[in-house]
Amino acid sequence: MALLPPSATDEQCELITDESLWPGVKALCAELGHGAERITKFTEGSLPVYDLGDGLVLKLYPVADIDDLATEEPVMRALHGRLPVPTPEVVATGRFDDWGYLLMTKLPGRDLRSLWPALDQDAKRSLARSAGEALAVLHEVPAPPIGPPDWDRFIKGQRHTAVERQERAKLDPYWLRQIPDFLDSVELDPVPSVLLHTEFSDAHLLAAPRDGGLALTGLFDFEPAMCGHPDYDLLAPGVFLARGDKAVWREFLHGYGVRTEQAPGLARRVMAYALLHRFANLPWSFKTIPAPGIGTLDDLADHWLGI
Repeated sequence: MALLPPSATDEQCELITDESLWPGVKALCAELGHGAERITKFTEGSLPVYDLGDGLVLKLYPVADIDDLATEEPVMRALHGRLPVPTPEVVATGRFDDWGYLLMTKLPGRDLRSLWPALDQDAKRSLARSAGEALAVLHEVPAPPIGPPDWDRFIKGQRHTAVERQERAKLDPYWLRQIPDFLDSVELDPVPSVLLHTEFSDAHLLAAPRDGGLALTGLFDFEPAMCGHPDYDLLAPGVFLARGDKAVWREFLHGYGVRTEQAPGLARRVMAYALLHRFANLPWSFKTIPAPGIGTLDDLADHWLGI
């Protein structure tokens, strides 16, 4: 008898609860040699993730999302020990009741999303520069064989559905009407494909006190990783780390290696990826960085992503 609930379809996944997962989680942890006394579920994240209480974390992948495991495991193995920011180490991986699982080491620190409001400007700028440096190194790590198989085809598909996807996100028609012409006006130069995190944001970066200040202590969540244009990876830090603070954004970009004179073209390209990104949601971005008085996507690019 299966202890984990059915998960082969999106409809089945929507019915999954913490209570329906618990018998399978306990059985899997026992199989891996861990008792259930100290297991706690993380509240954030799209997939079930558990702190086992002994320096280990267990992540589960429903059958419908099993491809995420096929991405996350090789990316974690490729990155471990290669970045200036620690990443989790794979301890074990496999299948249990058709679900996938990944047992990994736990990273220290708190996520930047929770730390950010209380930090002063110097701390924010320092962490942003370190984050930029880390992303630059990540983009130099040889990528394992993950998708998409054809970046240009992927981008063409995203361009074709850009208006429809933002319309589903409830973007104001005023902005929807601008999307086709804006995308047509931005030249996205082809470059050699690099490994992308795709959600390199405050939610996935950890920090902890060190030497009288704060230092980055972890980067995690590689299930949405892909290979593609490096500018694609600048959207998440631009919106969710800098949050409209140009001083912080400059520090991130300088850490990443962007020169100031590159900023105007870069802002427009990253704005284009804000419309082409798999997880792009402009209404959500407007909540993160309000843009009163901004009337065009060009002006919005400078407001959100200009140096």
